[in-house]
Amino acid sequence: RVNGVLKSIVLSGNELGAEGWCAIFAALRDNKENKIESWDLPSQGINTEIAKVLAEYVSVSGVLNSIDLRFNGLLGDEGKGAIRDAVNGREGFELEM
Repeated sequence: RVNGVLKSIVLSGNELGAEGWCAIFAALRDNKENKIESWDLPSQGINTEIAKVLAEYVSVSGVLNSIDLRFNGLLGDEGKGAIRDAVNGREGFELEM
């Protein structure tokens, strides 16, 4: 018997769009049992709308400790600010933007 836990996700090459990404991050925000520690999200078209929902998820996740958001030119200052605020004070959190 194997009890696996999903800890890291790489969804590169998918065109999920705002609706898809927001649905994923909202579901994880509402699921306190998720154990995802790392997100690798470079070049995924993450925009301000998605970043705000991602920030909500990040702010309630106790296990997430790494997000790579490089090369998301649509992120914008507001989106970056929301993500930074969500990880503010989280010692050891690795954030790349």
